[in-house]
Amino acid sequence: MGARLRTGATALFAAALALDVGATAMGQAKDAAPVTPEALSAHVKILASDDFQGRKPGTVGEEKTIAYIQDQFKKIGLKPAAGAKGYLQDVPMTEVTSKADGPMVFTATGKDGQAKSLSYEYFSQMIVWNRQRTTHAEVKDSDLVFVGYGITAPEFGWDDYAGVDVKGKTVVILVNDPGFATGDPALFGGGAMTWYGRWPYKYEEAARHGAAAAIIVHETRAAGYPWGVVANSNSVPKLTLMPADGGLQSRSAVEGWVQLDVAKELFAAAGLDYGTLKDSAARRGFKAVPMNAKMSVGITPVVRDVVSHNVVGIVPGAKRPDEVVLVGAHWDHLGVGPAVNGDTIYNGALDNATGVAGLIEMAKRYTHGPKPDRTLMFIAYTAEEQGLLGSEYYAQHPLYPVGKTVAGFNMDGLGVLGPVHDVVLVGGKKSDLEERLKAWTDAHGMVVNPEPFPERGYYYRSDHFNLAKVGIPVIDAGMGIDSVEHGAEWGKAKEEEYTRLHYHQPSDEWSPAMDLRGGAVQVNMWYDISRDLASSDAWPKWYDKAEFKAARDKSQGK
Repeated sequence: MGARLRTGATALFAAALALDVGATAMGQAKDAAPVTPEALSAHVKILASDDFQGRKPGTVGEEKTIAYIQDQFKKIGLKPAAGAKGYLQDVPMTEVTSKADGPMVFTATGKDGQAKSLSYEYFSQMIVWNRQRTTHAEVKDSDLVFVGYGITAPEFGWDDYAGVDVKGKTVVILVNDPGFATGDPALFGGGAMTWYGRWPYKYEEAARHGAAAAIIVHETRAAGYPWGVVANSNSVPKLTLMPADGGLQSRSAVEGWVQLDVAKELFAAAGLDYGTLKDSAARRGFKAVPMNAKMSVGITPVVRDVVSHNVVGIVPGAKRPDEVVLVGAHWDHLGVGPAVNGDTIYNGALDNATGVAGLIEMAKRYTHGPKPDRTLMFIAYTAEEQGLLGSEYYAQHPLYPVGKTVAGFNMDGLGVLGPVHDVVLVGGKKSDLEERLKAWTDAHGMVVNPEPFPERGYYYRSDHFNLAKVGIPVIDAGMGIDSVEHGAEWGKAKEEEYTRLHYHQPSDEWSPAMDLRGGAVQVNMWYDISRDLASSDAWPKWYDKAEFKAARDKSQGK
């Protein structure tokens, strides 16, 4: 999950929920009672308890989590999907546990011709890992090349790798993209991060160019989270999907991050100025810079194969059961990791026990109400925190044809801070699902606002992104930050506080103070919108300039 702190609903709609007589916002027939905050809280309390050990895929925590979700699906009356094993879709993966054998060592030669050795410690100053099936990974005296933002994007006329050979070398990369760095709306997404700004893309691109190692420089604002998130998330065993041939996807031998101070010291030792080169990297015509420095670091990975699981249940459609509306939320979190204030269990209450609670309770409204014309699929994805792996696997191995999947809705974190005036749309200007969202907010006295931190690239940081890549129109939105009781600045401060102190930390725990009234509104909002769609013959469409339109056209034979 991206570190979005979901907030609540307006007092107007809270009252409407309390007085609900069973009709949906879109004029549907009488159906089941709305989702309540109490019901959501009960699920979160269980899923985020220490008994579930942080819900890490491939652990006892997974066994308990998927057993709980399956039991809930069965109790509320969801049916297994064709092609699944009961309620489960197997997701074969490889787990690699990596830790540096010792410090990361650089040898840099400055303008005076003198060589200087620099050494940096694992976790506090740098973090590295390996995702290959090997017993040892190492780069020794590997030449460093600064490749700016590490982007090859023909549609933007941008190629940071032009004219440089990085095969067998170590590339040093900036996080985010030139649009963020300059705020220039003519560059990439302007202030909003594009896929090219995300770290998974940067490692993949480095591997495509044959780099032996790829190191990203961490900066909190550009990344969207502090160093602690990077260190905690990447010092635990990492998962990757297992390709059909049993091998692992091509990756550099070493991937990792370094702290900003490390980068500045390294550049200075090599006779370079980090700030100057960073500025030049955001301008058209930038050329990669050999750094007159070498890096050495070793990793001894421990590899094991893991079969994790997506949990899937359906409400079969009454009239067009082959047409599917998909609702998803990831069930996993980080498991057991480095101690913070004596606590080693990363419970993931907001991220994303709340989303799973919403998935279960929304499904319950469907099974206790009139049958929709189209099939509703509810899917709890595995391994989102490991790189959106469960949704990637589903997109590659769908249980229903992609071209017959009408639309998708994502719940990655529910509202926990009480009433607000607004709904925040993640991404935006993608598909006409946004028009359905606006119709709903208009009907309930709320407004749709753009995300307050577009530079963090949340659209590319949750499971809906993998569905979008294969063409399925998807939408992700949550309760906003304009608090009815405290104002927008308070809400923004709370979001920033969550990112700084609790996101991907053991302190993301269930508490009676969690105000899930907003979460209930969020779930009921998606219920209303999805039911209207499932009871119609409409097919949502990507806007013409959306990057996913071509994939949709292809999936539907256009």
